Amino acid sequence: MVYEAPCLLVASPALLDPNFLHSVVLIVEHDEDGALGLILNRPLPLPLAQVGEEGSMAYQGSDEATAWRGGPVDPQRGILLVQGGLPEDEDTVVDLTHFVSHRKDLLQALLADPAARYRLFLGYAGWGPGQLDQELEVGAWTRRPLVSEWLIHPDPSGLWQVAMVRGAEG
Repeated sequence: MVYEAPCLLVASPALLDPNFLHSVVLIVEHDEDGALGLILNRPLPLPLAQVGEEGSMAYQGSDEATAWRGGPVDPQRGILLVQGGLPEDEDTVVDLTHFVSHRKDLLQALLADPAARYRLFLGYAGWGPGQLDQELEVGAWTRRPLVSEWLIHPDPSGLWQVAMVRGAEG
């Protein structure tokens, strides 16, 4: 392993896989069994209001808020990236202000809270043992330290470019 999770990975301009083209990925877990990440810049045309309705959960947030495509693996699985609040023991702390959770009770609470800051990702990016390390070695990805403001970035379509420029500056 050449890095520790959590961290960010920025897709190389040469990485043409449509699942990861111009993506910025939050690596949540990385160990000898592989890696799990969330693509931070792929909003879906699926309103959170619809997610709440289909799950019989009250929704009080913005009409513009959508779910996000976390990656190509298990697209029915919901994963939350939450800004603020207190994580539970089963959650994964990302930095001082963000954590990742798989809890449905938390999703229900967040959907009902119009002030909540979170993203609901459907699916995730997954790598088998050693796979991500190999991709890093061949230059498919560039590792970046965590930048809190990128985790719930206001301009997802521009995030890859921001991450490329920031990395080039050192």
